[in-house]
Amino acid sequence: QLNISHKFKSNNFDNRKNKISFIIIHYTETKTLVKALKLLTDKERKVSCHYLIDSKGIIFNLVDLNKRAWHAGESKWKNFTDINSRSIGIEIVNAGETKKAKYNKEQIRVLIELIKSLKHKYNIRNERILGHSDIAPLRKIDPGKFFPWEQLNRYSIGLWANVSSNMSKLTITEYKNFLVNLKKIGYRYFRSAKENKLVIDAFHRHHLITLVGKPPNKSSLEKTKKLLKIKDIDLKE
Repeated sequence: QLNISHKFKSNNFDNRKNKISFIIIHYTETKTLVKALKLLTDKERKVSCHYLIDSKGIIFNLVDLNKRAWHAGESKWKNFTDINSRSIGIEIVNAGETKKAKYNKEQIRVLIELIKSLKHKYNIRNERILGHSDIAPLRKIDPGKFFPWEQLNRYSIGLWANVSSNMSKLTITEYKNFLVNLKKIGYRYFRSAKENKLVIDAFHRHHLITLVGKPPNKSSLEKTKKLLKIKDIDLKE
């Protein structure tokens, strides 16, 4: 049984326009729970989330799940916009990728339990359990490259595919195919070379962390192919 605290609440929410079909994972970019709570309840900042997981692994419910919390901002996945209306936002107290902050075991343990129960209750597909950077790659890098997506996948959470390392460069045709595959997976914002680079970084941050900040290679392409073969990806949308 999950131990969820209702000690703190945020008034930063409004009404959902769609039913829940996504889970979006974030880090708070704060070292402490106190700072995270200040951000997520600030009337001026207008940000919030449904669940906040502190460094000890305590889960706080800040916004009722029936309400639309304000965590995703300007974001897209496939043809979906207004991700806030469709998602449950989970924030984890963590100082952030730039501070090289790792997640602790207890945080990830309770996160897995929380997502397992939400996934079951709302019938959420694995391909819609995403990081903030997946849906807002031009603005965001959280939950960052230290987030253990592969570990979550062992509990059947999110999408993952193992590929062997192949550092060979992509040909022009392969590069184009790679971008097409990213779009099929669900990534958006391919409007310029600069944006493409940020989207590719978001993909690598989630799936091939050693390539963050580097151009895609044969492993990147192979990873997209394998992900698209996983039956959970619905190409019709």
